[in-house]
Amino acid sequence: MVLRPFLLLLFALILVVSGCGGGGTPSVEEFADAVVTNRNRADFALARITRADSQDDLLNRMDEAAAVISKAADELADTGAPSDYQPEADNLVKSLRQLSVDVQATADQARIPGFENLLNGTQGLSFDSWDDVNKALAGLAGKGIPVSILQPH
Repeated sequence: MVLRPFLLLLFALILVVSGCGGGGTPSVEEFADAVVTNRNRADFALARITRADSQDDLLNRMDEAAAVISKAADELADTGAPSDYQPEADNLVKSLRQLSVDVQATADQARIPGFENLLNGTQGLSFDSWDDVNKALAGLAGKGIPVSILQPH
């Protein structure tokens, strides 16, 4: 009688463990799809920043872009990469995370009293992390992933 609940618990535990991440390394196609999808998400979010029609809208769009870019990095990290696509895959995740931080920090700083005019008259923003993302994307493209670099907006 005690054995039956134990076996049910063991079976449930096996089901839970087997459903948690045991998928291994993604195929090249799955990895390529994840790279292209998340690059496009980040690029779209960055493009939206440039279409803001007020300072508040600009800062809100920067917040949104930072969140989208962070999520893109997380999704790529969760997907993983075939070993042939290293170190570029890890560099892409790391650089996207830093780009998210840079965009968010710029928006946060522009909200601090005394820095309200930080973005006034700005023709564009430039971050080293943007260049690092593009280096990783270019490296992946050189290894056969059909992806382009982030475009200036």
